[in-house]
Amino acid sequence: MANARLTALAATFRREITAHRLNRFLHVHLAIAAVAGLLPLFTPAHTSGAAPWWLLQAVLYALSLSALLLGLSSAHGEAEELALLFTQPVQRWVWLSGKAAGLAALIVPAALLLIAPAALVGGLTVELAGIAAASAGLTLALAAAGLALGLWIRDGVRGLLAVMGLWFVLLFGADLLLLAVSGAPWVHRYPTLWIVPLMINPLDALRITVLFGFGDAAPAALDGSRLAGWWIGRSQSWLALVLVSWTLAGFLAAVAGSRRSVDV
Repeated sequence: MANARLTALAATFRREITAHRLNRFLHVHLAIAAVAGLLPLFTPAHTSGAAPWWLLQAVLYALSLSALLLGLSSAHGEAEELALLFTQPVQRWVWLSGKAAGLAALIVPAALLLIAPAALVGGLTVELAGIAAASAGLTLALAAAGLALGLWIRDGVRGLLAVMGLWFVLLFGADLLLLAVSGAPWVHRYPTLWIVPLMINPLDALRITVLFGFGDAAPAALDGSRLAGWWIGRSQSWLALVLVSWTLAGFLAAVAGSRRSVDV
């Protein structure tokens, strides 16, 4: 049984890699990473120090969306074959593990494209390695979320709208809502309730990590509670935990979505 699962996983992995050779979302994702990697060169005198700030913007505003779309396209790429695939004597989590491994093999190298120019010019620093790891983890987590949405929402247009909606909420919507209520009395009485949504949002967790983990920003602006101080002091570890949690949750949601009727 174990050998059969490994064989199915390997076959799905190879199929995923082959299917993405002509995937425009993958090409766009890699192109964005390559072009964004050149941005730090606009400040050549401080290439290594400026790189995290340049690359943060690229990850937040471009690669996050392309990763979601890549996961969605992976789910919808086999929509017409799901009925046949699901008749095979292989658990669906095994099939999805192969797809997830294929996505990871395609997404993680993009993080190297992101830091390569700055590393070649100014040398590989701890900050550059950290932003590469954070970018790889974030895009993988969002690709898993896109895969889950694609298996739950199998209509192409509705799936695209759902992905765009999730991206907007993570990037702007949640923060705008928190900003709108930031002056409310209950926020000052219970600041933890205001901070927790920021902590579990992977994009906000990345922002805080770059600001206070890789950068030199003073933490006083967020040090309004014990939780905020704890978060800032452990921002890199917390980011890793958030990204692993989002990746696992996305995978489990994708497994649940794959168990729905294929004609929905």
